[in-house]
Amino acid sequence: MLQDVKFVVGNYGHYFNLEDLRKEVYRCVKCGACRVAFRQTRPTCPSGTKFGFDSYYSLGRMEIARSILEGELTWNEKTAERFYKCVMCGACDAHCYYVIGTFRPLEVFMTVRRELVRRGLGPLPAYQPIIDSLRQYKNPLMRAQKDRGKLIKKRPVTEDTEVLFYVGCALEFDPTSQFIAKATASILDKAGVKWGTLGDREVCCGMPAFDVGCEDEFASLAKENLQMINALNVKTIVTSCPGCATTMKYQWTRYGELKPKVMHVSEFCAQLLREGRLKVKKEFRKKVTIHDPCWLGRYAGVYEEPREVLRAIPGLELVEMERNRKDAYCCGAGGGVMISFPEWAAENATSRLEAVSYTHLTLPTTE
Repeated sequence: MLQDVKFVVGNYGHYFNLEDLRKEVYRCVKCGACRVAFRQTRPTCPSGTKFGFDSYYSLGRMEIARSILEGELTWNEKTAERFYKCVMCGACDAHCYYVIGTFRPLEVFMTVRRELVRRGLGPLPAYQPIIDSLRQYKNPLMRAQKDRGKLIKKRPVTEDTEVLFYVGCALEFDPTSQFIAKATASILDKAGVKWGTLGDREVCCGMPAFDVGCEDEFASLAKENLQMINALNVKTIVTSCPGCATTMKYQWTRYGELKPKVMHVSEFCAQLLREGRLKVKKEFRKKVTIHDPCWLGRYAGVYEEPREVLRAIPGLELVEMERNRKDAYCCGAGGGVMISFPEWAAENATSRLEAVSYTHLTLPTTE
């Protein structure tokens, strides 16, 4: 039963047949918590906010699922469009659980996506090259395996390696993200951590396949990662990607035990600061804010550690955005939306950036 599963938004994906969730589908009472972040009475669902109709909110999708179970609607392209025009941000999950206690919209949405894939209706055509790339190259960016491990100098894992730095596909190959991987490596070095990477053996965590319901491709990558990483005998995996971290914590483990502890880099840095292994001495006199990524915040419950790291920087003033923590608004990139509906994804990202301006990120000039 769903209520027996320890609740975190990221702990879903346990069902493969919509019929098995019939009781859960009927739990939706159409209360509207999926429309508004009740703590701030602000819109909470990017899909419903953009497209307006109830069928784009969680309550509408639950009604579509019910109608399919009752034979009133059929599996078709329109069904696929409704369920793939969703960033899977988990805001509805967080609110439903708070209001009802056991209801899990994401569990239903993922099960529907898996059935759409089995019926040849998913993923959407624009996303298919990503899945094809995962099958052929074991990354979503169509890069050859030999290109892995070139960004970070070769650091093979040895018997005394303390940490496996799992770089991830975006940080390895995307020029706009590579600076994050380099910064992570620099921090590990400055803290005196004994770390290593998989180099050209690293493969995708599988999140891009899982996110759109392609379970076969995800399972293959999860099993390969579990076998490879468990054989290393490292105690901790550190990754700078929230998607990788959450996938390792909650999705890989459906296919076997992952022996090392998984930590996002913000969690690991907070630990290093507490232990005194990492110290920030240089002053940074800026006013900053923080965006809580869906995969790190609602999915994994990591809110305090990134703030702990920022507060450890001398001169920095942390200012919270209006919608933060569990109520943080999605950047729009999840659920396959960034590939299938890039213009809408860009609108979501822009709205989040505009919210930053409301925090007045400037410090007054002082003599």
